[in-house]
Amino acid sequence: MSQKIRLDRWFWQSFLRTALIPLLVIELGFLLIYWVSAQMIYLDNSRTVGDISKALMPREVQTEARALSERLNAVSGITGLFARQTQRALQTPYTPGADEQARYQRTADGALITTRDNGGAAAYYSGIVPLGPQQQQTIHRSVQLDPILKDVKAANPLIAQVYLNTKDSYNRIYPYFDVKGQYPAKMDIPSYNFYYEADGKHNPARKPVWTDAYLDPAGQGWMVSSIAPVWQGDTLQGVVGIDITLQTVVDELLALDLPWGAYVMLIGRDGTILALPPQGEHDWGLQELGKHSYTEAIRQNVFKPEKYRIDLHPAGKKLAALIQQRANGLTTAPLQHGQREVVAWSRVAGPNWTLLMVAEEPVILAEAERLHQRMTTVGWFMLAGLLAFYAIFFVLLSRRARQMSQRVVAPLASFQQAVEQIGAGHYHTAIAQQPIAELDALGQHIGQMAQRLEQASAAEEQARQQMQKALTAEQQINQQQQHFIEVLSHEVRTPLAQIDSVAQALQRRGSSTDADTLQARLGLIRDAGERMGAMLDRSLLALLPVSSSHAPRLPVAMPALLDSLIAGGLTNQRIQRQLDAPVSPAVPEALLRAVVQELLHNAANHGGGALRVATSQQGQAWLLQISDGGPALPADELPLLLQPFYRRSSDRAVGSGLGLTMVARFVTEMGGRLQLDSAEGAGLMVSVYLPLTETDHV
Repeated sequence: MSQKIRLDRWFWQSFLRTALIPLLVIELGFLLIYWVSAQMIYLDNSRTVGDISKALMPREVQTEARALSERLNAVSGITGLFARQTQRALQTPYTPGADEQARYQRTADGALITTRDNGGAAAYYSGIVPLGPQQQQTIHRSVQLDPILKDVKAANPLIAQVYLNTKDSYNRIYPYFDVKGQYPAKMDIPSYNFYYEADGKHNPARKPVWTDAYLDPAGQGWMVSSIAPVWQGDTLQGVVGIDITLQTVVDELLALDLPWGAYVMLIGRDGTILALPPQGEHDWGLQELGKHSYTEAIRQNVFKPEKYRIDLHPAGKKLAALIQQRANGLTTAPLQHGQREVVAWSRVAGPNWTLLMVAEEPVILAEAERLHQRMTTVGWFMLAGLLAFYAIFFVLLSRRARQMSQRVVAPLASFQQAVEQIGAGHYHTAIAQQPIAELDALGQHIGQMAQRLEQASAAEEQARQQMQKALTAEQQINQQQQHFIEVLSHEVRTPLAQIDSVAQALQRRGSSTDADTLQARLGLIRDAGERMGAMLDRSLLALLPVSSSHAPRLPVAMPALLDSLIAGGLTNQRIQRQLDAPVSPAVPEALLRAVVQELLHNAANHGGGALRVATSQQGQAWLLQISDGGPALPADELPLLLQPFYRRSSDRAVGSGLGLTMVARFVTEMGGRLQLDSAEGAGLMVSVYLPLTETDHV
């Protein structure tokens, strides 16, 4: 290892690796298991609570819807009874007492009104139909209804007021109020929804029906009404009604004891919100309409604004569609403030309204969330306790590591001193005994090692002398072998070159001999010369690694090397030089000379263009490039040039066969690599990459 470490730190790191880290991993694993379990429990609790709420909320809202339906049906039953009593009263002649008749007064616009409260009902005849004997008879006979009106009002706490409206725009209503300033002049009562929704067109069954929310002309604010027609044969004489204010409905809804802080709201047949408790106003971005400030008389139907329709509310479109599809159901919806709400609904039989129960999803899951928070807090306390324990444990363990290291360092220091003395040649060094058995054994081994080193030193000196003699003999053999290779190369290649030169001259000049015969014989001469050259190459390839393995590796000056090769008659062509790195890496000079010589010879004989020699430094490599200046070679032919005896497919002359193969092997022997490229105008480009050592970067 290149990085050194103190013994006490080594002990500390060993404790970390073998004890602390595994223990810490185990503890963290337990914490992870605890947190994963807590999360799984939370998810299970949330799912369970959600399932319970999904089962409980629909039952709860259905129960409340049935209860409301029963109460409304009770009001509807009273309305039907009131209608039958009214039918009999209008058919029964009756003359009111003087006191009753004295409370009526005609107004300037032709209306007839009551002027004081005698404990009975208030009466108002609008005068839109001229007051005649028949109308007067209807007014007198309706006085019989006052006890019934009182009993109906007292029968149910939901009921706000009870009334009779006739086709002639006569209204008799209980409890009493001052009708003079409340109703508009010439009021056309049959044009209001609390009348026409009970007529033959809207209510062919002639049963009690419920209106949607409207603004009461009688001054009671926003309300809904249970109305029933009063028929005499096929003639609709009038409509009786029982009013329930929306505030009363809201108060009833607020009185419900619902889980999870939920609230209920009432939706009309057309999707209009009939009753909205204060808890829901924020969710829907609405304010419930309760009492109304009557600055003027109500001259026509006034219904709740369209903004109270949930199907026109951004968060209520999907909910409205589901309510239309199913009478009962459960869903989740993001309301006005973006909080997801769980909504259950159930149809209210009779008026065909819909009762909605709305609860915030986080509130439903609050108990599971609180349990999860408690378990998470416990987990953090466990982690804090674990960290505190490990902080104390680390301090104690660090102190223990230093103590143990001191018990080992002192003997090791004495061993180091003894080894240094042995290294200096003092083999008779005394080593003290140690209390630790292993260290004491180590000291004895060091003493024994000193004795063996003394013996080995003498033997090594003798062996060194023998090795020196062997190396001297081997160098002499290598020099003789190298000299033999150079002589053999010169003595054999020169005749071969002369034979080839004569053969070429004969081919060019011709002879009196038959031309075909002469050409064939001369070809044989050249083939024989190439075979002899190939044989010599194989011999050189076999001998050169042996001869060059101990050759000296010294930097070679490329300019001097090129000059010597040209002076030796290698080529008479002009060579373009670009020697950016004039000194080659430290390699055997014979190998580099052979490589350069063969590449120049190959380029001169096969290129036909200007030769170019370049050297440069490419990172950690020295690059030699030689190109022949000829035409480009096919890309698929370049790898074949490294095969022995390959003949080029172009019109160039055939080379020595083993030239580039030999060069590639020489480059490999020097630890480099050879690369072949070709381009038009540059011809064959041979690149030789040789590694540089630190001493080569000069």
